[in-house]
Amino acid sequence: MPASATPALPPHTLHYLDGIRGLAAVVVVAHHLASVFYPALITADPQAIRLGGWELVIAGSPLNVVLGGHLAVCLFFVLSGVVLSEQYFRTGQLAAVQSQAARRYVRLVVPVGFSVLLAAGLHWAGAFRHVELSRQLGNTWLAGFWQEPLGAGWELVLDALIRVPLNGEAKYNPVHWTLNTELIGSYFVFALLALFGNFRRRGLLYVFMLVVLQFANLSFYLAAFTVGVALNDARHHAAWPVGLRRNRRVAAGLLLLVAALLGSFPQAGFVEVEATAYRFLQPSWFTHDRAMQVAHILGAAAFIAAVMASPTLRRALGAKWLRWLGGISFSLYLLHFLVIATFTSTVFLALPPQLSYHTGVLLSVLATVPVLLLLAWAMYRLVDLPGIRLARWLYQRLFQPAAA
Repeated sequence: MPASATPALPPHTLHYLDGIRGLAAVVVVAHHLASVFYPALITADPQAIRLGGWELVIAGSPLNVVLGGHLAVCLFFVLSGVVLSEQYFRTGQLAAVQSQAARRYVRLVVPVGFSVLLAAGLHWAGAFRHVELSRQLGNTWLAGFWQEPLGAGWELVLDALIRVPLNGEAKYNPVHWTLNTELIGSYFVFALLALFGNFRRRGLLYVFMLVVLQFANLSFYLAAFTVGVALNDARHHAAWPVGLRRNRRVAAGLLLLVAALLGSFPQAGFVEVEATAYRFLQPSWFTHDRAMQVAHILGAAAFIAAVMASPTLRRALGAKWLRWLGGISFSLYLLHFLVIATFTSTVFLALPPQLSYHTGVLLSVLATVPVLLLLAWAMYRLVDLPGIRLARWLYQRLFQPAAA
């Protein structure tokens, strides 16, 4: 019997997730701007202080969530687990998973490939000024980017279509390290749903997968996708206690506290975790990096769960402007470091030397924000949306099962 045609499924209506995605993109941008101009806020390096000792306090306290770039990346991954599983849990149809799986690579590779070509073009045009800026600021971290030769011709095409999205090659753009995790994590979600999505007691499976990822030679960030699927599964199918349903505000408040504690686990290299309140989050069998991954993934999940539990938070994060920001968030994410290394660096270097350092930073950031938002919106309209349409068209033309 021929397979039935895939039904036309509406996109998810969880608009507050777009708001969360938009906020996460803003945090990533803020993290990288701080890493350039006020690195002690990120690293807690006492030799890099520019604003006073409170920079070290912020880097090692829950206040660092507003600059938590790694936390924001984990939030993206958990969100992907939620969003990519939504149609399946809403309809129970395997066709929803097959449709998304067929479209996912093209949907991601079009904007990613564009960002690779853009980075190569900027490099060949001599537009990068980050090395000059790093010398002026004494920021060796910034100077380390774009030091490898970039591809040309066929090598550039291979990088754009395969090596960056599949291998996480980051020589064109520092943020590209996350893209192979996003792509592989997406297919991990599809496989999880296709193979086990209708099993009973799936909670045991999710726990088993998390244990396996702890010990397997696989990216532990796949745990974030697993947690996202589990969270959405519970939203659709779990029978929550009556007391919890009646006290949503209390539950949401507690989850936000948990999110703040876990999400602020220091990523700063100069923070001695053993001497802070975070030491209980890093048992002896965890490295610092693994403890940070676990804490930030669970912190991201707790924040999303808090929003799911609170109608007030859902309304706030579903605001039109936040949804707009969420819509352009992927373009914003792919473009922002290129803008910092070119436009922002050029603006700061061109400012009169008699201006104070902090005034120069403020003017550079104020000039950067509208330019970055405009470029991200343009990329969303001219690259990202056409990529989504192309993925849908290719699926319908080449892969969609024929009608019975």
